[in-house]
Formats: sequence, C-alpha cells, structure tokens
Amino acid sequence: MLAQFLPESVAQSPTPYTISGELRDDGGQLFSGATVCAIPIDGTVARVRDKICAESGQQGKFAINITSAGNYQVIAEKISDGYMPKYIPFYRDPKVQIPEVVVGNQNPNPSLSVVLGPKSGLITGKVIDEASDVPVEDFVVWVHQTRAVNADTREIVKGSRSGRFRIFAPPLPFRLRVVAEGYEDWVMGGGVLVSASGARKGPGSLLVRTGSADFAVYLKKKTSAATESKRADDKRLPPPVQVTPQDNAVFDIHPRTTTLVWKPVVGAISYGVEVESCWNVLSGKGARLPDDDCINPSPYDENFALNGTTYEFVFKGAQPGRWRVWAIDKEHRPGVKSSWRRFLHLK
Repeated sequence: MLAQFLPESVAQSPTPYTISGELRDDGGQLFSGATVCAIPIDGTVARVRDKICAESGQQGKFAINITSAGNYQVIAEKISDGYMPKYIPFYRDPKVQIPEVVVGNQNPNPSLSVVLGPKSGLITGKVIDEASDVPVEDFVVWVHQTRAVNADTREIVKGSRSGRFRIFAPPLPFRLRVVAEGYEDWVMGGGVLVSASGARKGPGSLLVRTGSADFAVYLKKKTSAATESKRADDKRLPPPVQVTPQDNAVFDIHPRTTTLVWKPVVGAISYGVEVESCWNVLSGKGARLPDDDCINPSPYDENFALNGTTYEFVFKGAQPGRWRVWAIDKEHRPGVKSSWRRFLHLK
C-alpha cells in the first residue's frame, strides 16, 4: 500500500539486465547442466570474486541477471566433468579469446553463444620412496604451464597411504615438480625430467589434451635419511634373483604375452611383482630401448600375493617396460625389491 504514495521512480525497482544465450561444447552440441558466469571487467582486470552465475538448462539455454551496467566476460565451467574455468590462469589458453559483452541502457539484454571446452585431461601419479618403494604420504605436486611460469596450480597431499595424486591438466604443455620433506625435489627441466641429483627420466614438458598421463614419481631421500633406510633393509628378506626375461630383452610377438621367472627366497611365503610401462624413444621399426632409464614410468600391473616363482601377463602396447620382484615373509613384511629389468615389445 505504501507504494501508492511514492513517486514512480522510487516505488518501482529497476528491472535487472540479462545476459542470455546458449551453451555448446567444443563439438558444437548444446550442453546443459554447466555453470555459466558473467565476470565484470575493469579495464583489463576481471573481477572474478564478483562473478554472477547461472546454470545452463534444457537445450543449453542460460540467463544471467545483472544489476549493474558495464563490460562482462562470459565463461562456462563444469569442473566435475573436467571442464575447467578459464578465469583461472592455469587453465587459460592465451590464443583462445574469452567472449565479452557490454550491458547498459542501450543494450540491456545481450544474447550470445558460449562454447564450453575443451575438456581437460588428467595428470595422475604415485609418489614413491626410491629406497623402500613404499608410498610417500605427505607431498606437494606443483604444475605450471611451460611458457607461463605464473600460470600454476598445486595439490597438497597429507596422510595418503596410496601416495596418489590427481590434477586436471591445462590446455598447454606443462611441467611438474614434486616436493616432500626429507627428500630431494623431483622436477621437470632442461629438456628432460630430472631429479635434483641429475638422474634422467624423460621429456621436459608434456601436453595432455584428453585421457590421462600417469606418473610413477620416485623420490630420493637426502643423505641422512638414506642411511637410515639402508639399515632397515638389513632386516628384510633379500631380493629374489631374476631369471627371465633377461635385462633389455626385446620381444617381436603378438599377443604380448610376457612370462617373468625368478628364484625362490628362503623364508618367503609369497612374492610381489610390479610392472611399469615406459614411453617410446621411437615408434615402429625404429623402436628401441632408451639409453639409460625408463622414460616417464607409468604403473601398469601389480600383484602382491603370488605363491609361485613365475608370473604371466599381456603387456599394454608396442613400447618399453620394466619389471621387478620381491619376497614377502611369514609376518607379511615385504622384502627388498630386486633391481628393475627392462624389456621392449615391438608389436
């Protein structure tokens, strides 16, 4: 009733501006269930904290109500499905232009088409103590774009029994750095993946557009910690003697059935086996084992309850791999692991 006695300009609240349109994925299909945000811009600065968002509905339609005139960036995201927000520098490709609209009295209800994507790949891995081969529970994984050091992200892992990490990849090549107290840093750099001690591991940067890149990260303890680890090894069962395949074995067979054989260890009630895949140095007829180490090792197969001294598996592809074995005593304690033996499948 009070509104009847007030001037019209006071009694009626102003109608909010609206940014509307449709959302499509990078394949051109209409996309529902994503978050579409309007981010105000001051000059070249996007005020991300002041973003206003709405969800895309049926047929990818969205409508964002805006109370203030101005310039806005319009960005879509659906983090649960790997569509990361482009207002985060780590997930931004400078070559991809973010759509902008001007909202005001002359253009109160702008409409546009927004593209969601591309979907991010995954960077996953396991961080392992190089001496004991047990997972490292506390560590930090840093990832940054190769050409934009300040475009970075990190994952802090605490109390992880598995030693696993999982990060969505940026749309451009990236580098990794793993840091843990008491260990030398594990870094990518200089064209190869190297530890602080200088051991070669693989390429200096990677690009993961789809799927995932899975890493086995071996951290080397600093000097005093390494000495303590050596003393602990003296109380464990010794490593089994590996019989076949010989180190650096080359197989020209398909299917890639591979049989591992080792000698029994006195006091062992069972055995564990670990197989990792490595990146190719060359493919096809020119494929060969790398000169020194497994490039970017990736976990492939593990078995921790083998009663015999043989293990058979079918390898994943025409590429290098490596394997090792260890004994398990009556108290279910793993013994010292054997050294890695490498192999190469050509087909």
